[in-house]
Amino acid sequence: MKDFWKENGAYIGKMTLNQFGAAFFGIMLVLAASAAQSQRTWLTLFASAFATVFYLFLVYTVLWEKGGQDRIRVDSGRQARTPLKGFFITVCANIPNILLGLLDIGTRLVMDPANPDRLAGKINSIVRAIVLLWEGMYAGFVSYAHTVAPNHPYLLSLTRLVIVIPALLVGGAAYWLGLCNKRLLQPFELKQPGQSASKQKSDQ
Repeated sequence: MKDFWKENGAYIGKMTLNQFGAAFFGIMLVLAASAAQSQRTWLTLFASAFATVFYLFLVYTVLWEKGGQDRIRVDSGRQARTPLKGFFITVCANIPNILLGLLDIGTRLVMDPANPDRLAGKINSIVRAIVLLWEGMYAGFVSYAHTVAPNHPYLLSLTRLVIVIPALLVGGAAYWLGLCNKRLLQPFELKQPGQSASKQKSDQ
């Protein structure tokens, strides 16, 4: 584990900084959307969706770059091929999100709804405030969940944990694509007229 962290710590730190930037960006968008008087719900959802796509794009970029660098080492025989490394890197970068989600669920289970001022209730309030800031790109989704299911607090707490799954999937897929020297939109990229012919000659 120590060697894994030493090798990939720079990328984990970069992803953490990217989340901070995406969270700040998401909070600004959601606040701007919330200021509108008409169709506030749809605007906040759109703002969160835009901020989340931006965040996932940052995750994709970082992990594709890491996969591309590892591909060079694999091709030269200096490193074993590990297709799931990107997923584990993303898990490490999302440890704060996972811990906050578990704390939210754990304190919600033991708190007394009739007396939220007790210790568990206070901790839960602090955790939810931190989550709102640290995962600001999801703020619109969380607000919408509160609107749809106000009487299901356990479901809302579970949502804060499940919401990290897209980043884990994107990170794992991005690293694998970089390791295979493939891009997400590669099948749609325009090719130069003579590119196919030159490739066929080189194969012959």
